[in-house]
Amino acid sequence: MKQHKTLTTALTALAKLEKRKAELENKHCAKVAELENKHAASVEPLEAEMNTIRTAIAAYANAHREELTENGKVKSVKIGSGCLKWQKNRAKVEITGDTAAIIAALKRRKLNHFIRTREELDKTAILKEPTAIKRPIDGLTIIQGGASETLTIDTGV
Repeated sequence: MKQHKTLTTALTALAKLEKRKAELENKHCAKVAELENKHAASVEPLEAEMNTIRTAIAAYANAHREELTENGKVKSVKIGSGCLKWQKNRAKVEITGDTAAIIAALKRRKLNHFIRTREELDKTAILKEPTAIKRPIDGLTIIQGGASETLTIDTGV
C-alpha cells in the first residue's frame, strides 16, 4: 500500500512539473511572437522603400542596358557602392498539369528515362510474410510484436 501511495505522489509531482514546463514554454512562445511582430512592423517600411528603389534602378538599368554594358560586351557593371548584373536564368521544368497524365504520356512515347523510380523496402509486406526470408540478411532484423514493450507515463498534461 505504501508503494502505491509513493507512486501516486511521484506521478502527481511529475504532472505538476510537466504543467509548469508547458506554461513556461507558452510564455516563451508568446514573447517570441511579440518580438517577431515588433521586428516585422519596424522592418516593413524599410522593405517597402527598398522595393521602390530596386524597381526604379531596374527600370533605369533595363532602359539603358546597351549603354551600361558597352553594347553587350560586359554582363555586369559596378556603379558606386553597388553592382548591376545581367544573368541568364537556368533552364527549369515546370509542371502545370496532372503528374500521372504526364508520366503516362512519357511512357507511351517510350521516354521512361525521364521517369524516376524510387526503390525502398516495404516493411509492411515483410511483416506480413516474415517466413519468406529464409536466410538472414545483414542489417535487416524482424522484431516480433510481443518481444518488447514500451512503458508510457501519461500525466494528462
